[in-house]
Amino acid sequence: MAIQIQKRNGKSGLLSRLSLPIFVLIVTFIALFATAASYILIRVQNDHTLKMAEQSMKFVYRNIEYQFDTMNNVAAFILSNQSIENLLEATYQETFEAADNYYTLETNLQNLSLLSLLNDFGSPDVAQQSYVVSLALEPGSGLYHMAPDDFYPITGIFKNEDLQGQEWFHRLSSGERQNVWWGQKRDPMNAAMIYSARKKTSLKDGRSLGTVIVGADTRSIKSMFDNAHLEKGYHLLLDETNQVIYSERYEFLENAAKFPYVSSLIGAKGSIITRIDGESHRVMFETLKNGWKLLSVVPESHFSQYTFAISALGVAITLAALLVAGFWLRRIVVRVTVPITRLVNAIQRPEVVEFKMPLPYQNTGIYEVDELNQKFAAMLVTLHSLIEKSFTEEIERRQLQLELLHAQINPHFLYNTLDLINCRAIMAGDQETSRIVRSLANVFRYGLNRGQTWISLEGEVKQVEAYLLIQKMMMDDLNVHIQVPDKLLSANIVHLILQPLAENAIIHGFAVRHSGCRITISARLEREELVLRVEDNGRGCDADKMNLMLQQQPVRDVGTKNSGIGTGYGTMNVHRRIQLHVGEAYGLRYIGVDEGTCVEVVLPYHPEQPV
Repeated sequence: MAIQIQKRNGKSGLLSRLSLPIFVLIVTFIALFATAASYILIRVQNDHTLKMAEQSMKFVYRNIEYQFDTMNNVAAFILSNQSIENLLEATYQETFEAADNYYTLETNLQNLSLLSLLNDFGSPDVAQQSYVVSLALEPGSGLYHMAPDDFYPITGIFKNEDLQGQEWFHRLSSGERQNVWWGQKRDPMNAAMIYSARKKTSLKDGRSLGTVIVGADTRSIKSMFDNAHLEKGYHLLLDETNQVIYSERYEFLENAAKFPYVSSLIGAKGSIITRIDGESHRVMFETLKNGWKLLSVVPESHFSQYTFAISALGVAITLAALLVAGFWLRRIVVRVTVPITRLVNAIQRPEVVEFKMPLPYQNTGIYEVDELNQKFAAMLVTLHSLIEKSFTEEIERRQLQLELLHAQINPHFLYNTLDLINCRAIMAGDQETSRIVRSLANVFRYGLNRGQTWISLEGEVKQVEAYLLIQKMMMDDLNVHIQVPDKLLSANIVHLILQPLAENAIIHGFAVRHSGCRITISARLEREELVLRVEDNGRGCDADKMNLMLQQQPVRDVGTKNSGIGTGYGTMNVHRRIQLHVGEAYGLRYIGVDEGTCVEVVLPYHPEQPV
């Protein structure tokens, strides 16, 4: 039967015309999207991995340069310090006369050996000698004869005879280099050291006084490599002769020149790709100021480790998406077109649009289509209900305004009468009666508000102040605190809000309490909302229960007295009037407190009176 209906309605032709182009479009889109997404993910991941390796190398490079600059600064201080210059150039008739200056100079060298900011090995509670600062004196210095004959690479003053055979000393003495760097161990049992040496010449006549040697324990740079640890690969710090100064993989002073990738490095910095141990590696290198090189060796497979996984995942997702798309495309075209067409035809019928008859029900067996049909039918019902509700609420608004106006007619007459009583009280000299009458008159004056719905917060505060002044005269111990910032007094609100809440606090909150009664009224801004708070220390209430009653209170109870929430127009009347004028997002809310009752009024903040 379904086949006959399809033929009669021409659905088979529609299926053939829609399925192929839509399926081709879907296949193209999914394939392009999957390819682009996989390519982007692979590039981002590979670039991120490469960037992390480069950042690791830059971190080590900057810190090593800082270490070397610090060593240079120590040597520069010795070379340029006038006090040290005076100690070295002083002459003595007898050797023992140089003892004081000798020990003064040695103390200075000891102090300089403790000036490291990179001392992060050993116990943090014990000062570590991170630098070795030595002076190898020549006969031109007056302290030469006090120095030991044998040089030992520790902090101190020595003669330079033992250094004559050192290759670095020869380069320095010949003037080939002004500053030489090398690595060595002080002895087989001690740690590996990095040394820097510079010639000390007289500032007066330029004669050679000795050699300044600054050494640093390689453990002081270990933390740099540890903090920049490569997930795969290793770092290399090489001197000018390609000997290993520090590496996670090779020993100290191991000859790295034998490695082909080291000898193939050209230029001061760069990156090459070469094979190491049968695997392709990326070698990034940069030359330090002293001519040493820092290398980072990372296998290329580390940069593309997620390429295959991302590609395989992309292919799998593409195939799955194509299968799902093809399957659902056929079901949608075949089974959804007809029910949707029928629904469109039904909703275009004038009887349905004018609510004269309900939307015809159809059971297609497809949840989405049936749900669409039901929701549209429900939407029509809801739309009809909203129209009726809007009409009802408008009538209710008018009724509330009329009731409020009726409630104000009688106080208007009383206000004139109270004015007469106030004059008589003043004439009789009864100031207390006059004050009571004036407060009551203010209550009625601001309550009338000339029949206007909106009033300034300042006027609303004056009304509740007048009302509470009368209550303070009637009650033995009532304290009132009103805390409203001056900048909020010009805000406009729905009038007659605070006085019913204050009245509710006195009648219900203080029904069984006659001393120490307190009412606090405050105002604040919360984003674009004005929040008024009325809090008392009375017997209290269940805040959750009161909030539930505010939400569930039937419309027909609005304006009734003794509704369980307040008296007179009551809390519900205040809550409902606010919602009618500014929307259901605003109104009253009760706040749970340890003592008494706390109710807040939430209103939109209007610096000017709404139209």
